[in-house]
Amino acid sequence: MTIEPTHPPATVNGSEAVIRLAREVSGRIAPEESGIFDQVATVWRAGLAQRRAPGGGVGFGIEDALVSAIVIEVVAASILDVLRLGASTVRSRWRRWRVRGRRRPSASELDRAALPAVDGRVVLTAAQVARLRSVARGHAMTLGLDEATADLLADALVGAVHLDTAPPDDTHP
Repeated sequence: MTIEPTHPPATVNGSEAVIRLAREVSGRIAPEESGIFDQVATVWRAGLAQRRAPGGGVGFGIEDALVSAIVIEVVAASILDVLRLGASTVRSRWRRWRVRGRRRPSASELDRAALPAVDGRVVLTAAQVARLRSVARGHAMTLGLDEATADLLADALVGAVHLDTAPPDDTHP
């Protein structure tokens, strides 16, 4: 017999969680961009960012690549991948984007998702956290960050999520 809770589990909106996580990560690895982060996030939410080759513009009217824009892309792709939101669709789209360099996870895809949360922080299991680090590092390197910066980004993202330390519930079949 399964007993359902009387209140729904705490969740956060997917795109809001991505922006919150990306703001924290970006603040750790590119604090000099904190003044423009909201503008970058607005452009991402509107789906107007255009990733180009590393070192080039990223569609924000600024010639240098913005670390904040890359961070948002990495966080969005990593969260979608790890939590398997729309698993087959997201994976096939990510593969196409990786190959073409054009398709990115969108705010609208994440808006449809409610992510598990505690005090507004996304909650992941230990296995999901390990996968998040690996996936984020890979996405960051695909987007042109060097290994050290990709590691820093992945570590900062892992530090920004809440680790679910509750023992697994084995009372359910």
